[in-house]
Amino acid sequence: MKKVMITGARGFIGKYVVRLLEKEYEVCPFEGNLFETNIEDYVADIKPDYLINLAWVTGPGYLDSEDNIRFVQAGIRLYDAFFANGGKRAVYIGTEQEYKRQQYPLKETDTIKAESLYAECKAYLGKILVDNSLKTGKGFVWGRLFFVYGAGEKEKRLMPSIIRGLLNNDIVTCSYEKYVRDYIYVKDVASAIVACLFSDYSGFVNIGGGKSTSIEDIANTAQNIIGGTGKVVFKAEEDCGQPMCIQADISLLESLGWTQEYELETGIREEIEMMR
Repeated sequence: MKKVMITGARGFIGKYVVRLLEKEYEVCPFEGNLFETNIEDYVADIKPDYLINLAWVTGPGYLDSEDNIRFVQAGIRLYDAFFANGGKRAVYIGTEQEYKRQQYPLKETDTIKAESLYAECKAYLGKILVDNSLKTGKGFVWGRLFFVYGAGEKEKRLMPSIIRGLLNNDIVTCSYEKYVRDYIYVKDVASAIVACLFSDYSGFVNIGGGKSTSIEDIANTAQNIIGGTGKVVFKAEEDCGQPMCIQADISLLESLGWTQEYELETGIREEIEMMR
């Protein structure tokens, strides 16, 4: 049975990736701390056929944490060790924050303009590993992840905040209702990562839903499903100061054979049922 090593396997996205793969592959979660482990010896002992690298700094202060730099260093070592031990293909996860903001769906070839240490480190690691893979013929994908949601995400994020408030019949305050964001359900993220892993493509890939979803759309969808006396109110645009549109062009992802299973209503409904 082929081996797939996964860092961050117990995280929000990682758990769904594991469930998708474990019936047909030997899933090998990376145990321990990437900063403290002898990565070369660890990988040499397992000799995985495939690699998915999800691990990165999260939580309060993640945008400016010096751990971002350490994850760049660990990511390079992991890449080198994996391919040195006969690895076939790897997928690393980047972020939509790498892009310069535009008022249209972002393509993989669009301008990069990282505005935090987090995004800068992701963009740097992605560039050097994609460049190396294209020069050496290694199978490697850098997936730029857009806005993921689903059961198990952090409580303070948009979807669980709205859902919990409405379930409790509270008033929930959100950012400007006309903001457009590209949301993708976590199970679709997992299937997109797997599609990238087993494709023949090497390079950058957007991982998103490819749809214009406003904050108002999300609030109304959740309200219609939950009902009750709860209410969502919105801040004024001038009080938020965020980009109006962050959306992905996912034509490349779809060309790899990936199809989206969860529409917004289906995903929100499933997250609501998990939170009840």
